[in-house]
Amino acid sequence: MAEEIIWGKSLRSALEQARTGNKLVLIAFLSQECEACIKMNKCTLITESVREYIKKYFVPVKYESGKDSDQFMRFGVTEKPAVIVLDSAGSEILRKIGYFEPGIFIEKLEKARKKAAHRASCQ
Repeated sequence: MAEEIIWGKSLRSALEQARTGNKLVLIAFLSQECEACIKMNKCTLITESVREYIKKYFVPVKYESGKDSDQFMRFGVTEKPAVIVLDSAGSEILRKIGYFEPGIFIEKLEKARKKAAHRASCQ
């Protein structure tokens, strides 16, 4: 059984971990008042396949509306839930808004990984 996702709060630390671990950074922007965010937390992000996938390929960071409003502004996030994937240099690879079922969520993350790999091979 996959372990629970350990969400970080420091983007700087996440980028450093991504560089040393050859991973991408997954940032989730959520709110405790948003129905789609609650569903994302209770249905998608606790699914074993999603947890395993994130643990294998990403350094996860989570920001909560209200508490982390500076990060919402920094990334221009106005709708929730929002997911942003960054490469280890901090360049945005993917930005998706809304709730996603577990399988679809993994598909979106897989597309981000392929896009990042393509960018890396073209540099």
